[in-house]
Amino acid sequence: MANHRKLAAAIPPLLERLHAGAATLRQSLERLQDSPRHWQHYLLQPPFARDAAERLECDFEHPFALAGALFAQLDYCDPLDAAGDARATLQIPGLLAVPAASIALAQQLNTHKVAFAKAVADYKAALSERPAPERDRNLRDLLADAGHPRAHLRQCYRQVLLCPEPPDAIALSWIKARKSIRKVTVQWCEKKLVQLDPQGADPGIQYQLQLLAGLHRSQYEDLRQVQVQSRPNLQVAEIFRTRDGETYRQVGYSATPVLVVTDYGGRLPDFTRVDHQPSQGRRRQRRDLALSSEAFLPALRVYLRE
Repeated sequence: MANHRKLAAAIPPLLERLHAGAATLRQSLERLQDSPRHWQHYLLQPPFARDAAERLECDFEHPFALAGALFAQLDYCDPLDAAGDARATLQIPGLLAVPAASIALAQQLNTHKVAFAKAVADYKAALSERPAPERDRNLRDLLADAGHPRAHLRQCYRQVLLCPEPPDAIALSWIKARKSIRKVTVQWCEKKLVQLDPQGADPGIQYQLQLLAGLHRSQYEDLRQVQVQSRPNLQVAEIFRTRDGETYRQVGYSATPVLVVTDYGGRLPDFTRVDHQPSQGRRRQRRDLALSSEAFLPALRVYLRE
C-alpha cells in the first residue's frame, strides 16, 4: 500500500512538468510564426487534420501556431463521456523548419513524456491485481486530483518527431489505412469479456458471454478479431548523402509535424511532395478470411469466419 501511494504521489508533478514543457515549446513555435524571418513549413490537410485544426480553434494559415497548439493539447477536447473513440488522437502530419533552440525544447518535452508514461505504467502495475476498470478509475481520480481530469494519455505519451541533424533530403510517403485480422480463442474471448465486466453488472457483456458459451465446438476455429487503423499514416525518412551513397533513417509516422533543424535561412531540405491524402484503392478480400457482416462479440471486435 505504501509503495502504491508513493507511486501515485510521483505522477502529479511529472504531469505538471509535462504541461510546462509543452507550453514552452508552443511559445517557441509561436515566436517563429510572428518572426519577420520566413520559416518554411509543409503541413498536409487530410480531413482528420482539418478536424483537428478546428478543434484546436486554429488554422493552416498559421502553421507554427497550429503546431504549437497541437503539441500543447494534452487533454481531451471533448468530455470523456462524449461519443466517439477515446483512443483517437488529434493528428496533423507534415514538416516544420525550426532552429536548434526549438529542437532542444522538443527533446526536453520528449524526456518529460517518457518519465510521465513510466510513472503511470508503474502505478498501474502496482494495481495489477485489481480489475482493469478499477485501475482505470483510480488513475482518472488521481489525474483529476492533479488538476487534469481530462488528460489524454495517448497525447501525453506520444513523442515529438525530430530531425536534430540537418538531412540532405526527406522522403514522405502515405501508408494507407490497414485492417488486421487475427485468430483468437474462446478462452481469450472469455477472459477479456470478464475483465470488461468483473462484477457481472453489464447486460451487454453478459449477453456476449452467453453467446460465447453457446458457440458450437465446430466454430471454435472461426473466431477472428478485427482491428482497423482508420487513418492513413504519413511515413517520414531522412536521407543523408555521402561519397559512399545515400543513407536512409526512418523518422517515424508523422501524427504531428516533424520538427526539422535548419541552418539554411529557415528552409526545409528537399522533400517529397505528396497529396493531402492517399489515393483510394480497393484491396481484394482473401477468401479464407471472409467474415460475417456483423460482429459476434462487438465489445472485442470479434467476428465469425464464414
